[in-house]
Amino acid sequence: MSELTVAIAKGRILDSFRILWEGSIGHWPIPNTSRQLWFPPTEQSPGMLIARARDIATLVALGVADVGVVGLDVLREYPTPDVLEVADLAISQCRVVIAGTHTDWPQGPVRIATKYPRIAGSFLNQHQIAGELVSLSGSLELAPVLGLASYIIDIVDTGRTLQEHDLFEVSTIMASSARLIANPAHFYTKPEVQEFRDRMVCIRKGEPYANC
Repeated sequence: MSELTVAIAKGRILDSFRILWEGSIGHWPIPNTSRQLWFPPTEQSPGMLIARARDIATLVALGVADVGVVGLDVLREYPTPDVLEVADLAISQCRVVIAGTHTDWPQGPVRIATKYPRIAGSFLNQHQIAGELVSLSGSLELAPVLGLASYIIDIVDTGRTLQEHDLFEVSTIMASSARLIANPAHFYTKPEVQEFRDRMVCIRKGEPYANC
């Protein structure tokens, strides 16, 4: 494990991944108040690299990290062909949905605010909806409230934020969860990479690694 580097997306995935890490590796290297983004490997633990979600696949593809943990929604929005998706970790589960001020299906032409233009564009094409996409980086729930767009395409967990802005889900576009990805060359040549995958899968199933 001391020869392994793991890149993990900031935010909800990092918080959720701690349970899998502690169950399979042991000591969590990040102090509660730390802003440090790189934790070198030790004899007992892999190195840990914390980065923006959209950068994880690039870091893995270039071999900076052997494996990465990132949401499926990000992998679909920013596809990187030079990585392997080796496990569904079943944490940070959420959905990409289309939502609006009412539950009616969009009738084009419509304007849709999103931070997922690739996923949104594919959805519009699939359903033959004539729409204009407005790219925003956050606070999408404000778009219908302010009259910027009739609908939004965004990620939701419980749906509480939508409810607080009087928005309704119209349809689920895709389900998402944290995925373990790997550098292909490292996955097939470094035994530690497959061992790390196996450890994560065991803990995800609720089984001690020694029993897998």
